[in-house]
Order: sequence, then structure tokens, then C-alpha cells
Amino acid sequence: MSAEEACRLAAELNEEFGPVVAHVARRTIASLEEDGQEERAAVWRALLAILDDITARRIDPYAKIAIH
Repeated sequence: MSAEEACRLAAELNEEFGPVVAHVARRTIASLEEDGQEERAAVWRALLAILDDITARRIDPYAKIAIH
């Protein structure tokens, strides 16, 4: 999944479910870490970081993404 696709996914989830999505992401991260599934937890942490940036309006999820 590209950075743009991840950002759009996060935006769509946020638009549809609001703050519940971040709560679900945090619970999922904790559960995956507890089960020793660090790689999967890392994906959810990245999604949560994007959600936080969208919520704080630090990024426009529909703008072109530049990764440095």
C-alpha cells in the first residue's frame, strides 16, 4: 500500500467513524503487541499516526503526499 493509499484509507475511516477509529486502532495495537505480532502492530501504528495528523489538520489527506 502506498503512502497516498494509506492516507486516503485513514481519511475515509475517519470520515465514516470519527474518533472511534483511533480508539479501535489503539486497542488493535495493544492486542497485536500482546500476541507478539510486532509487524502487524507497526502497520496499525502508522495508520494511527496518519489519523492523528488528519484529526489535528497537519495534513490534507487528499493532497499529494511527499515522503522525505
